[in-house]
Amino acid sequence: MKKMISEEQGEFGIGSLIIFIAMIIVAAVTATLLINTAYQLQQQAQQTSQEALQDVSTGVKIISIGGYRYNLTWGTEPPYRDTLDWLTVKITPIAGSPPVNISDLVVVVSDGYLSTTLSYSPTLTFSAGANPPQGSGVFGAKMIRNLPPTAAGVLTQGDIAEIYFNATAAGLSLQEQTQFTIRIIPRHGVPAYEQIITPSPYIGRYVELI
Repeated sequence: MKKMISEEQGEFGIGSLIIFIAMIIVAAVTATLLINTAYQLQQQAQQTSQEALQDVSTGVKIISIGGYRYNLTWGTEPPYRDTLDWLTVKITPIAGSPPVNISDLVVVVSDGYLSTTLSYSPTLTFSAGANPPQGSGVFGAKMIRNLPPTAAGVLTQGDIAEIYFNATAAGLSLQEQTQFTIRIIPRHGVPAYEQIITPSPYIGRYVELI
């Protein structure tokens, strides 16, 4: 004789099947969430590592700094003023640095009494006959050496640029034996920093500082 399956046993089997299917669905959803979370964490970790590497390897270094004095009638002949009116700074990328856009640089200068922040201006020009009041709050730049691959206003390995700004117009008083600091901050990376004491006495129109 065939054994008869009771209605209670059939209902129990269908209930178990429903629970089993529900567990599979929950496991699938959980696995999907875990995979998405792991992928997002991986992407975030890669982005963080790239930014950290960029912050460590990007930057410029200062090659030299000089200052210019102008005479009391704003010309180029003596007698010269007793302060440095314009400062020029030659910079180059640090070893291994990716390209650095000059327009992204920020220059911070302090003479111990005043700290001023300068941003890049493509229109600021520097010449021997320029009046000190020009160029408040900005700095200009020109390429001294631009090796391939070349791009306007972008420093690559081996390139040298000269940035210049008007210290007098910025409110600084760089007289003899004055201590001042200059910090060049890239958009990403390590700032370049120099602390300088101006010489005494000033001799000539151009004064080499480092």
